[in-house]
Amino acid sequence: MKFLKNIQKLSGCQAGILTNQSAFGYLGKYHFQTYSEIFNLKTIFLPEHGLFAELQDQVSGDELSYLFGDMQIVNLYGKEESSLVPPKESLKNLDVVIIDIKDVGSRYYTFLTTAYYILEELSKLKKETGKSPVFLVIDSPNPIGTKVEGSPLQETYQSFVGVKSVLHRHGLTPGGLLTYYNETFHLNVDVVVVPVGVFHPTKVTSFEWVPPSPNIPTQNTCYVYPGMCLLEGTNLSEGRGTTKPFETFGAPYLMGKEKLELDKRMLSHQKGKFLLRNLRFLPTFHKYAGIICEGYQLMVLKPKQFHSLYFTLYFLKQVNGLFPDQFEFLKGVYEFRSDRPAIELLTGDSYLLEYLYGKHSDSDLERYLEENETIWNKAIKPFRY
Repeated sequence: MKFLKNIQKLSGCQAGILTNQSAFGYLGKYHFQTYSEIFNLKTIFLPEHGLFAELQDQVSGDELSYLFGDMQIVNLYGKEESSLVPPKESLKNLDVVIIDIKDVGSRYYTFLTTAYYILEELSKLKKETGKSPVFLVIDSPNPIGTKVEGSPLQETYQSFVGVKSVLHRHGLTPGGLLTYYNETFHLNVDVVVVPVGVFHPTKVTSFEWVPPSPNIPTQNTCYVYPGMCLLEGTNLSEGRGTTKPFETFGAPYLMGKEKLELDKRMLSHQKGKFLLRNLRFLPTFHKYAGIICEGYQLMVLKPKQFHSLYFTLYFLKQVNGLFPDQFEFLKGVYEFRSDRPAIELLTGDSYLLEYLYGKHSDSDLERYLEENETIWNKAIKPFRY
């Protein structure tokens, strides 16, 4: 294939790679093993969760170690916020930086934010020295397709769980989103995207699914994650510690007549597009570990029509109104930030936050989301691969 031949021309170049276990399958190997046969692979940049997704969310990878000869391991998810940015010394002697890591289609998912931070550092390096390594993106399919959801993240809320201007569900492949960053933010890095189908198959099947992180166990999880990730900013369990995180959710206090009213209200929302199965569950770790929770399993019936973000915003608004004494938006440190609560960093939009507090109607929210999704679809047209 043309791109394989072109990559072979880079044989022997000094390379670094941002990757993890999700880059698997080409020649039956982890891709970093394959690339080490082509490039002089000097550095592996570790994302959140580690190379094999060993670690849970918000756990430092500083203690991880791997034996790959004299290869340097640079952990980009340590104990301090500064660890998220690659040291300049780890980049300046490289000819190529390879990005081969799967995304799940939501802006909160941190892998492509890590790639963006690398891209920013390469841009700075180019301004300082006049040159920088080639940024080689090995593209993979978006597991939830091109559908988009949400509104652009306002700059004041930018953090590791959200890059400014991006929608909650962005509808792009890794190559598309990283090219969007490079061009929209005028980073001027030499970005080369190897198309889907070269190293990664054009379609993701459930039989070949490799969990990119511990709490994205199946492709179905990706369909609910654009909305259900907001639960991380609340005292509702998002299902960590169960076998169906983000599809299973609830809390010990969801009981009584208020729970029956919540059931009733949820039945009227996005009719026919999803099913809510009432259940009890016992998280083995994380929120409410060892405590029985009352809640639901979210079963998406029509993935192309179901709007996960709207579902979750609507659900949180109802819970906030029905359980005012028990429900809380969490405070404290979240992804290295303590200046804003997690719900603000995740929601990323003052209008959506106002909706959660009852300042906008459901119809106003629907209109607002539709308008922003239309604008985003037009903006990303050049970046759809």
